[in-house]
Amino acid sequence: MTTAKITSRWQTICTLGYQGSVSRDENRAAHGGVCLHQARRSANGRIMGRKVNCNGRHEEIGEPYEMTADDVAHWASIESHSR
Repeated sequence: MTTAKITSRWQTICTLGYQGSVSRDENRAAHGGVCLHQARRSANGRIMGRKVNCNGRHEEIGEPYEMTADDVAHWASIESHSR
């Protein structure tokens, strides 16, 4: 995925197995499923990322953090090689 494809809506760029809590407001009910690595473009053009644990019924959403184009390429590469 290139950074040009990242819009202002959160979109999943990589799906991995559960790796641990992603939020200070931990939701244990969301643990044990998968961890989604998501990205979106903010109003000022920066690329923001977050991790979301989900197991089909519950979600635990992590805090947003700034990503670089290299970060996006890294996660997109992991996703493409896991298929």
